[in-house]
Amino acid sequence: MFNEKSMISSKQLIFLFLSLIQASTFTAVFISATTKQDTWLVSLCGFIIVFLLLNIYISLCNKFPGKTIIEIFPELYGKILGTVISFLYIFYFWFILPSNYRFIADFFSTHMGQNSDIIPFIIPTAILCIYTLKKGLEVISRISCIFSILTLLVSLIITILIINEIHFSKLFPAFQLNWGQFIQGTNVIVSIPLGEVVVFLLIFPNLNDKTKLKKSALLGFSLGYMFFLFILIRNILILGGVGSIQIQPTYQIASLINIGDFLNRVEILTAMFLLSNLFLKICFFTYAAVVSIAQCFKLTSYKPLVIPVTIISSILSITMFESPLEESVAALTTYPIFALLFIVIIPIISFIIACVKNSTTLN
Repeated sequence: MFNEKSMISSKQLIFLFLSLIQASTFTAVFISATTKQDTWLVSLCGFIIVFLLLNIYISLCNKFPGKTIIEIFPELYGKILGTVISFLYIFYFWFILPSNYRFIADFFSTHMGQNSDIIPFIIPTAILCIYTLKKGLEVISRISCIFSILTLLVSLIITILIINEIHFSKLFPAFQLNWGQFIQGTNVIVSIPLGEVVVFLLIFPNLNDKTKLKKSALLGFSLGYMFFLFILIRNILILGGVGSIQIQPTYQIASLINIGDFLNRVEILTAMFLLSNLFLKICFFTYAAVVSIAQCFKLTSYKPLVIPVTIISSILSITMFESPLEESVAALTTYPIFALLFIVIIPIISFIIACVKNSTTLN
């Protein structure tokens, strides 16, 4: 029986949420080409939807104290169907890993390696991920506290340094999206930057004070979204419609800073902190994948699985996309539909079944 659970505090849970959403500021570029100046409006709609979903996730976990979603499924759907759904979630968590390894590698290769080979960037990330996960979730949560605060400070400093480039006129023209573009943009926001908080269904049982679960989770998610929205609006105010064609607007904005000859190349610092949060995101989903596998196969520890899962993910990251453009197309078209099954449909159905069973038991 799986019994390896590192406990985290309510404050650490808040910072875990903040780190995950901060990492997602990179993926906002997937929808900017479609939503342009209205990206902030689409993100607000996505926030409301995911905020409601997060309440469902929390309520579901509270009905089964101390259990992950993988342990809950057999009780709701029976052993066979519950196991099938659990394996689907393993596939979902695992699928996110190579795409994020590839995202980091493509970024470094394009912006810092002059389109060099991506393998030298994937291998160190994978090794660092293995080392971190071997230390446990508590260490990951401590690191997230440091990086999330530093990322916030760096973002505020950069905004102050480039405040002269901010023009509110660049928010216009606004409200230009048709319903198809609005729905597509909202779907992408729910599926990628915000809806990935579904991974916390594997982390909630590690909270040492379950009475603070709802407050900490909702606060962490709200703070993370405030940062996400701040970055979106800042990028629009500085770059306007041009931001939708930039590979990484946040990186491009930092590159505009040049105060005299002594303060420049600030974009490197920005990239390092944002990519550090993206690395933590990889750790979150690797943890979710290996814990899910361990619980499905009744293993006592997830740690022996870390190395093989990371190696396979690294190999897949090299082969799954031919180019960053292909990854962007997949993120805009096929992936959002696929992800809704795990972020929206299955959790809602599971919550309804749990409520019905709980009502039947009480009667």
